[in-house]
Amino acid sequence: MDTHTILDTIKDGLLDSIPNITKDQIKLDSHLKNDLGIDSLSSMFFLTYLEDNIRGFVVNADTIEARHFNTLQTIFEYVLSEMNIEIPSTLA
Repeated sequence: MDTHTILDTIKDGLLDSIPNITKDQIKLDSHLKNDLGIDSLSSMFFLTYLEDNIRGFVVNADTIEARHFNTLQTIFEYVLSEMNIEIPSTLA
């Protein structure tokens, strides 16, 4: 699975987990709580969606932190790091 597909899957997971948002609202710098309205319940649905739809990704309770839920970019970077995939230079 390439990084573009992973990013699209993360966006789809946000759309599936957070009520009343549109794809146009989801940007790399979108704050998951302040801009998109993610809460603790939708966070759990979101993480489950990612595990179910990104082959090889499993949430690691020892490494996931609140800071990973700051923006789309931070959750994307977390997923890539857990999968040992290099972060694209356009994001670094």
